[in-house]
Amino acid sequence: MGQGAHTRRAGMMLSRRNFAVAAASIAVGRIAAPFVIRSATAQGGTIRIGVINLMSGNLAAYAQEGHPAFAHIVDKINAAGGIKSLGGAKLELLLADDTSQPARTAAEARRLITEEKAVLLVGTLLSAQMLAITPVLDEFKIPTLSIWAGGSKSPYLYSLGYPYDRGYAQTMHDFAVWLRDKKGFALKTVMPGYSNYEAGQQTNKFLVEKLKNSGFEIVGEAALDMRAQDQTAAMIRIRALKPDLVIGLVTPHDGLLLHQARYNLGYHDSIFAGGTGGYSDLSLWHDLGPDIGRAVLTKNLFGMTGFSPGAKIDAMQKIIVELRDQAKLARIGQAAIHAAQAARVIQRVLQASGSVEPDALLKAFAAVDFPFGDPELYLAKPRGLHFAEDRLLTDGSAMFIQWTAEQTQEVVYPDTFAQTAPRPRA
Repeated sequence: MGQGAHTRRAGMMLSRRNFAVAAASIAVGRIAAPFVIRSATAQGGTIRIGVINLMSGNLAAYAQEGHPAFAHIVDKINAAGGIKSLGGAKLELLLADDTSQPARTAAEARRLITEEKAVLLVGTLLSAQMLAITPVLDEFKIPTLSIWAGGSKSPYLYSLGYPYDRGYAQTMHDFAVWLRDKKGFALKTVMPGYSNYEAGQQTNKFLVEKLKNSGFEIVGEAALDMRAQDQTAAMIRIRALKPDLVIGLVTPHDGLLLHQARYNLGYHDSIFAGGTGGYSDLSLWHDLGPDIGRAVLTKNLFGMTGFSPGAKIDAMQKIIVELRDQAKLARIGQAAIHAAQAARVIQRVLQASGSVEPDALLKAFAAVDFPFGDPELYLAKPRGLHFAEDRLLTDGSAMFIQWTAEQTQEVVYPDTFAQTAPRPRA
């Protein structure tokens, strides 16, 4: 993935088990020699960071796209002299694959802390993984950054994910109201359609309440079984009730199956909208194939995302070019951009703390400040990137996109970042 030799020596040291096969699949690099523990505060020392990813299993799409971008930024930080406040210490990544299993997440976290002596954890932690890892973090008091979790149950965990309430639910609600009140879409009846896990359930709880308060009529529900290999039954329920709008939080795997079912049943009457990967992941068109993609993604469908190649955000446009031309990444979607952002947050936390002690790191997390327009703010956050008292982002907002027949995306909401108007209901 275009990683430098420097990264392979210090910045990308692989853990000694559970990652070799998955890492090889994305060409992270060769397994390094045994670890050498050095002082994180000494000139030329290293800061050992445990990285827990979903490199395999049904949620692997997030990490397989995101980790190469995270690694690229870490390599860039190290090449630029490391963490200046810690004597130029380099970031040393200790990688682990939890195979998309929350129980494994907790076990890997414990191993990284006790055996590998990680002083900080970061990873593609979704909500289920966040819940599983919480007891470990509370026991060892290790500061952790989640790239995706919509909640935080531990005082040691911060997250770049969308909060269930002011993030996912508020953005989807605001978009639905905007379509109805500002763009003239005839939307009265709404059917929640969401992946049936912690984040999907929590988001749906807040979303339904908000939609009801804004005058929408809720009809039925389509809770998608994440173990299913077909979502035809859910689509049949949707077709029977024929809501004006189907909306909710959907994972990439469930979204793929839902779009396939929609195509097979030839159902296009409802508008489908939601977040994030299941509607806006850049791999969707490829995985669905051109015929299905053209038939379902371009008709009555809008996807929530924190990233889109055409968004009017200078820093986002520049990181796209960097990841494409320097890191040589073949896939650059929202997982890659979120991961790159996570690496920059880690850098600023370490620089501000001047220490690897938990209290100093936590204080630095609480003070993180990326104002809008910052060249290292890659996400669409018009109010900047800051953490609230619940350790989630203060600005939980996102964008909505529509797909084109050319397999690209156009930002339609909010107006600040929009490229075009939403297509009328077909």
